[in-house]
Amino acid sequence: MAGLPCASAADRIDFAAIRATKVVQAIRIDEPIVVDGRLDEPAWARALVATDFYQQEPKEGEQSTERTEIRFLYDQDYFYVGGTLFDRDPRGGITNELKRDFSARDGDAVALILDTFRDYNSYNFIVNPGGAERDSQNYDDGRQANTSWDTVWWEKTAKFAGGWTVEMKIPFKSLRFPKTDAVQSWGMNIFRLMRRKNELTFWSPQPRQFFNFKASYAGQLTGIQGVKPGRNLYIKPFATGTASNLSLPSVGRKRDGDGGLDVKWGLTSAITMDLTLRTDFSQVEVDEQQINLTRFSLFFPEKRDFFLENQGAFRVGDQDSSGQTAGIAPGQASATTRRDLLPFFSRRIGLSASGQAIPILGGARLTGREGGWTFGVIDMETREFSGRPGDNFTAFRGARNFGASSIGGFYVGREARGTIDHNRVAGGDVHLNFGQGKDFNAFVMTSDSTGVSGAAGRVAYSQSTNKYALLGSYTNISPAFRNDLGFFPRGDIGLTAWNAARYIRPENRWFRSVSFGTQGEIFDTSAHGGVMSRHVRGYSVQAFPDGGSFETDVDWNYERLTAPFAVSKGVIIPVGEYRFRQILPTFTTNKSKSLSGSIGYTGGEFYSGTIRGWSTSVRLRVDEHLATSIAYSRNDVSLPQGRFTTDLPRFRVDYSFSTKMFLNAFVQYNSAAKTWLTNVRYQIRYRPLSDFFLVFNDTRTAGLPEQRTIALKHTLLLSF
Repeated sequence: MAGLPCASAADRIDFAAIRATKVVQAIRIDEPIVVDGRLDEPAWARALVATDFYQQEPKEGEQSTERTEIRFLYDQDYFYVGGTLFDRDPRGGITNELKRDFSARDGDAVALILDTFRDYNSYNFIVNPGGAERDSQNYDDGRQANTSWDTVWWEKTAKFAGGWTVEMKIPFKSLRFPKTDAVQSWGMNIFRLMRRKNELTFWSPQPRQFFNFKASYAGQLTGIQGVKPGRNLYIKPFATGTASNLSLPSVGRKRDGDGGLDVKWGLTSAITMDLTLRTDFSQVEVDEQQINLTRFSLFFPEKRDFFLENQGAFRVGDQDSSGQTAGIAPGQASATTRRDLLPFFSRRIGLSASGQAIPILGGARLTGREGGWTFGVIDMETREFSGRPGDNFTAFRGARNFGASSIGGFYVGREARGTIDHNRVAGGDVHLNFGQGKDFNAFVMTSDSTGVSGAAGRVAYSQSTNKYALLGSYTNISPAFRNDLGFFPRGDIGLTAWNAARYIRPENRWFRSVSFGTQGEIFDTSAHGGVMSRHVRGYSVQAFPDGGSFETDVDWNYERLTAPFAVSKGVIIPVGEYRFRQILPTFTTNKSKSLSGSIGYTGGEFYSGTIRGWSTSVRLRVDEHLATSIAYSRNDVSLPQGRFTTDLPRFRVDYSFSTKMFLNAFVQYNSAAKTWLTNVRYQIRYRPLSDFFLVFNDTRTAGLPEQRTIALKHTLLLSF
């Protein structure tokens, strides 16, 4: 198969010219398609073929080393995708796991990317050779991914001597697209990962510096006509039952039953209303514990599906709602994760500061686009909890889009029922895209909290190519600023942050890439009265052809304490200025192997003393059904004020009976909190988006009564 010359293909490839040739037509059929993964119906032989894939890795711009053929059919109700993924090596087609929303980069996979409105937002349908499913949404041309989005679709796979095949069946009512178009013209791309040789390919090529799916590089799917997106009405009733501490000699024994309802209604082809009544998240996995050696709050990601879906509608600035900064892709050198100022953080709704569930009475969310506008509105009501009244939470964001750029405004607020207590935050934001990989973001907001007002804002610029990445930002938070629906670990700051990386891609068998750079942050007061903290890192990363890596970080830290800092029980660091250095090497192996893992070390100074820390993880994949992993981290800190150690072991077992039935067990211990946590989850997905859950939770904290809960939850999806 002919390809571009390796030495300069990345520099010479004309992405726009190739994209113009990437047009394929879907063929209408009347005969039925049996989704069994075998592509043996006569209609598949008549379908037009999307082929000639281009490498993103390892040799950007060259054509794929293995042939891929994707075909498209449709009838009145369904869109069908059939793929033949050739592989001359019998070891090909690695299946790392069978669970839904599997780790897409740890085994072979093929992904269909659909930009139905041609607005650089996409639906993504991903399948691995074992038949596991993963669906997601991308927003803002890949700057944010929502991996928790779920919809109704079916797929099957089958293996043959020269590779594997896949069939997908996607109801049109699971998609949103323009009703007014007689013939649909969608942005479309296809991604394939051959994990054995860590080769990433796209039908319409995408530059290697972009980690997420970039809809602006998609080709075109045409030919679909005479179909409708349906009424887009999903009703999902659920019932729950819980039993707490029944086997324990405590006064907290309790039995309870409840029920609720979730409704999703597509008011138009581009506007969706979500309603929830007596909202329940009992099936959600517990948070992973963290050890905190800082003076500030830790960040825990959102895991609840209702809040994760359509989160892009509420995204402000250069960060997504999980805190990931745009501009430097994950997997590249020391990708920066900034969580200094999130205007909207959904974990503030229905969860206490300690992570306890606060009962949610219900709420509504409206998201969509109209013309050049996008918007999102959410309103949630919580019950009374621990003696404090219930709250009403509101968030709104609207933006006018100009291609890949936008200007908008937002509001978030909390109102305590029956009192004058409130917190209201309003602001505006702008995003300017100056071409692929160049983005400017800024937002400013003011807060009013029962008579006390404050302000905060952020400005950032990022630029990324396949040779380098740059990111710089400035954040300012006034002392009186307060946001009960946002997240920022420390207030009264004027923060300057940066990340600069250079990538070298040597053509040898030892390294996929070598990168080095610097990142850092300088925390001043908001009025610039003096530096409070400074963290500067120099780093280098060697990425291996199999996906493993070795990273070395060297940190220079400065901390000025204006108040004593209790870093551990009985160990208090006094007021003063501290300068300390640390080195942090980390080695990670190929995650697609049956045995994989990582090991890291932290060594050097810590305030006026020393720190020695280890972190390690090992994962054993027995087969695609069973995998177990152990992770352990330990810190040994010695200070003039005392010595202490912290331990954080985690143990996980994942067993997939099939692609529809799963059993997961997760046990962890936090020595700082002296707490053992056990979470066991059994799930059957007996039909699309209809599930039965059985969940066991056990929490044991030294000096406190044990808490043990068994929860049952049954959900049923009714679609119209």
